[in-house]
Amino acid sequence: MKIFTSLVALAFSTSSMASSPMIEESFRVNQVSPELFNIIKHRPELIIDHVKDGSFELYGPKGLSAFLNKNHVQFSALETQSLIQRSKYPTPEEIEKDLKAISIKFPAITKLYSIGKSTKNRDLWVIKLSKNAKTDDSRPEFKFVANMHGDEIVGREVMVRFIKECTENYGKDPRITNLLDKFQIHILVSMNPDGAAVSTRANAQQIDLNRDFPDFSTADNQDISTNRAPETQAVMKWQSDHKFRLSANFHGGAEVINYPWDTIPDKFANEDKIKDISLEYAHNAPYIAASTTFENGITNGFAWYEVNGGMQDWSIYYRKDLQVTIELSDTKWPDYSKVDYYYEQNRTALMGFIERIETL
Repeated sequence: MKIFTSLVALAFSTSSMASSPMIEESFRVNQVSPELFNIIKHRPELIIDHVKDGSFELYGPKGLSAFLNKNHVQFSALETQSLIQRSKYPTPEEIEKDLKAISIKFPAITKLYSIGKSTKNRDLWVIKLSKNAKTDDSRPEFKFVANMHGDEIVGREVMVRFIKECTENYGKDPRITNLLDKFQIHILVSMNPDGAAVSTRANAQQIDLNRDFPDFSTADNQDISTNRAPETQAVMKWQSDHKFRLSANFHGGAEVINYPWDTIPDKFANEDKIKDISLEYAHNAPYIAASTTFENGITNGFAWYEVNGGMQDWSIYYRKDLQVTIELSDTKWPDYSKVDYYYEQNRTALMGFIERIETL
């Protein structure tokens, strides 16, 4: 059967964000031939995500559905969240209010600051948790980044709960007290508040933020922020202003710890160390370790599926900040009643992960 390789439209081709694929259509694709999968994988305007049992999510510009139809591919619309389901979650503005209230209540151990603005002019809020938080010093710096895909919401909610537990129990819980005494912990609770507001993967420019970073394995291999989404630029500048040594970013759609590399098949130089850290996190989050899809709840990124322009590999390669990707929930936007379960399952793992900075 002849394979048609051209999309009906390349709607992003004249965009100022031409280096990053735009999301205008999105589907769950069923089995395709290896030949067609290889063609899709090498189309720079297409994004493959969450490969499982031969199916995968596929994102791209207008014309994607026509391209799939022309190649007789079976596909279906991705699940979307109803207004009722979305309304149970806090809005970005409510999250902001919550963070401001925490920073006012606990001024000695928090510092709330914005690293920039989203496309729709929302602040990208980071809260720093640390003893004498207003003062930057030589203690190791650590970071968490959540909700870079707006429709993957669990990470944002887990981070807000973690912040509340740390601030309310500092000086009471020995482990939490030790964390804040020894480390400077920075948490970007939502990298994509515009996407979170309407439950979409991309930002308000239809850019996938986790395909928007410089990538050492592609032609976009210069560590410069020009012609990138404002959210990406903000994170790049933020990282320039700090010396983060260990970090994690949170996603949804699977339950697994993803370790580098994402963009190349080569073995990561510190693979034994990062695999050990990943295994420890999965062990401390029992539902992840119990995965029937991923052995011991971990995976090498490239072995799962290739990601170009991802934040994880950029962070490691260009900024020497060791990072993993934590997929928290098979359902990207679960019923709000399930969020507490995910936090309880991950709280010990989060603390243990931060403590691993001492072993680097």
